[in-house]
Amino acid sequence: MATRKETDLWLLERLVPGAGVNNLSVTFDVDGIVEPAAVSRALTLVVRRQEILRTVFRAGESELTKSVLPPEAVELSVPGVPVGGGDVADAVRQFVAAPFALDGSLLVRGTVFLPEGGGCTVSVALHHLVFDAMSTVSFLGELLSALADPDGYDTTPVAAAVEPEPSAESVEFWREQLRGFRGGAEGGGLWFGNPPSDTPDLAGESTWYTVSRPARDVVRRLCRELRAPEAVILLAAYCLLLSRHGAGQDLVVGSPVSVRPAGHESAIGYHVNVLPLRVRIDSAKPFKRLVNRVRSVFLEGIGNSGVPAERVLDEVRDAGGGASWRNSLCTHLFNYVPGGTSGDFQAGGFPARMREVENGFSKFDLEFFFMPGAAAESGGEQELRIRAVFRTQVFSATEVGLLLARYDALLVRLGEELTAPVGELSVWSDADRAAVAGGHRHGLPSALPCSPAVAQFSSYAPGEWSAVRALVAAPDGGELPVRVRGELCLAEADGTVRRTGELARWLPDGRLELLGRLDRRVTVRGVTFGLDEVDAVLLAHAEVAGAASVSAGGRVVSFVAPAGGAPAEGLAERLLKQIRVSLPGAAEPDRVVVVDALPSVGGRPDLEGLRLRAEALDRREAPAEPAIDTEELTEQLVALWREFLKREDMKAGSGFFASGGHSLLGVQLLQRIKRTTDVKVRIRLADLFAHPTPKALAGFIAEKSA
Repeated sequence: MATRKETDLWLLERLVPGAGVNNLSVTFDVDGIVEPAAVSRALTLVVRRQEILRTVFRAGESELTKSVLPPEAVELSVPGVPVGGGDVADAVRQFVAAPFALDGSLLVRGTVFLPEGGGCTVSVALHHLVFDAMSTVSFLGELLSALADPDGYDTTPVAAAVEPEPSAESVEFWREQLRGFRGGAEGGGLWFGNPPSDTPDLAGESTWYTVSRPARDVVRRLCRELRAPEAVILLAAYCLLLSRHGAGQDLVVGSPVSVRPAGHESAIGYHVNVLPLRVRIDSAKPFKRLVNRVRSVFLEGIGNSGVPAERVLDEVRDAGGGASWRNSLCTHLFNYVPGGTSGDFQAGGFPARMREVENGFSKFDLEFFFMPGAAAESGGEQELRIRAVFRTQVFSATEVGLLLARYDALLVRLGEELTAPVGELSVWSDADRAAVAGGHRHGLPSALPCSPAVAQFSSYAPGEWSAVRALVAAPDGGELPVRVRGELCLAEADGTVRRTGELARWLPDGRLELLGRLDRRVTVRGVTFGLDEVDAVLLAHAEVAGAASVSAGGRVVSFVAPAGGAPAEGLAERLLKQIRVSLPGAAEPDRVVVVDALPSVGGRPDLEGLRLRAEALDRREAPAEPAIDTEELTEQLVALWREFLKREDMKAGSGFFASGGHSLLGVQLLQRIKRTTDVKVRIRLADLFAHPTPKALAGFIAEKSA
């Protein structure tokens, strides 16, 4: 049987079937032609020698099994692929991203790309089940040795390294460390970027950033003055950056570490655990105090690194009833990678160098890879570079660029205000200041959007803007930089600050974007969003003249008035389709009601009247007869909840994950539902995350069956 760590990789793939989300690669460019036949022989020799690379997996309906092929059964053929136009990067990316089949086949494949301009690129794709990034140096050394001297290559089989079982003390350490953790704002997300989605695609991108010389100098100085390793200084600053963007003062940052057994430090395989490092930030204390806390947490975590995060994360899932495809822990990672495989080497007798390849996915919202020690092109001075990998559902490249610039600015500021309380340290970059100053330069009205939607939901008269300064504030009153969501406040000339109740953010061009009333924020299935956001999507449709959404009885109901002459027939279905493209699944209204005109009070939609109307509709209109008896199915599901979770207190509204369930148990539950009920529709693991209660899942099944 596969281990829990291995099974969790497979379960992740089930969320995005047909995607190479777990694929890694070893790719290098060569200043000459390495014959594909030579690479085929070398790769075959390496895989025959390494037992872990001969390990294959088979995915069943509810379990993952593994076995090891004998060396003589391995024969790899590496093709040579001509690349026209010299576009090697795109060809390599597609090759690496192609998914592996978990059907007993090898999880290693290779290709030699032959561009028109000469030379070649050798790329080997490997599945994370048999490989991790820390295996790269060992694997590359083996492959180059087999290429250089295949007849003299040592073919003595190397057994796969086996990680020891974690001690009971270490398991209890992590349980105690994480007990009571509930994550940051908006269901585990930040005030920055998009709110978490309950339907992930895991699409990812990356960007590089070179830390400025003043910031590097501060880091070196702090290492001496605070007597802390560089990794601890950088991690403490990263935690502070996240905290000031909505992660809160009690946050968890994941940090990958190698857990190869003693004597197997160079072993190839999947031997990485993510340490969920919990850091509590006291805003009244100076950075030195935060560094001391981070150092303690980091070193204690390393001392208990043998516990896979999967072993404890399910036990601390948000107990608030909200479920997600992911845990609220470890959405942000810190990865300190000194050295690496940079530099030139020989491959097949020709100079070669590593090529960085992205597989187009990211399992985490944001991961900062810190790459110290790389020499600058001029002067030979060492650089500190950051490779930021991010999920495109959460962040744009522009937003990640803003974060990187703020991180740099924060490091510089630490050198100037080291003894100041961390809560008083600004994380603003020069670009943030320029944008906000530009917004005020010609008077506040010119900085504001002038669309009717803004006027409709504003609680102040336009004339009030001329004599005040605008600021976007965090809950503690601190000013927030560009693209960070907070409450719009108006600072009067006498220093008085008035709250408006509007959610807003500054845009890079100096405009203010109003995101709706704070009192119209709702949370559905663990995802927080504004009803005004739903209205904005509806109003963007050409057939809609007015829209207002309300929350009634835990359900979201949207009322829309069609534009003049627009046909009402089928409009609700067309609008729901647009919402599914633009917003998280949890933000999809339970129903869209088309009306001749929206009732209004004082020129604004009568939201209270619409809420009462939504409740009346629910009472008066009997639902269409479903293809499945949802009440009976709910009772069946409640019984399965009780059996799988071993809890007799389960009810129709009990969340599977909030009640102690985990991903693997969820897969087994879905298979049991398929075997023991009349359900004919396909239910994915992602569907269980999105509909985690018996009542919600029964409703989803009934809708799919209709």
